Amino acid sequence: MKKHYLLLLLIILVHGCATYETKYAEPFSVTTGLVERELEHTFYLIGDAGKSPMGDLNPTLKRFKNVLDVADNNSAAIFLGDNIYPV
Repeated sequence: MKKHYLLLLLIILVHGCATYETKYAEPFSVTTGLVERELEHTFYLIGDAGKSPMGDLNPTLKRFKNVLDVADNNSAAIFLGDNIYPV
C-alpha cells in the first residue's frame, strides 16, 4: 500500500514541476547580445560526397573545389562522415 502512495506522490511531484511555457530571464530579442564584428574565419563542411571516378572528381566535389578556390585564406574545409570507399 505504501508503494501506491509513493508512486502517486512521485507522479504529482513530476507533473507539478513541468512547465508548459518557455521561461526567459529577459524578453528575447534578435539583437540581444549581438555585436557587429568582421568575419574572422569561414568553415566549409561537406558530408558523404559519394564515389569519385579514378583520377577525377565527381560533380559534387568539383563544385566544392570551385568554392574553395575562391575562398579567402581564413577558411577551412572539414570533411564529415565516412569518406572511404571499397575501390
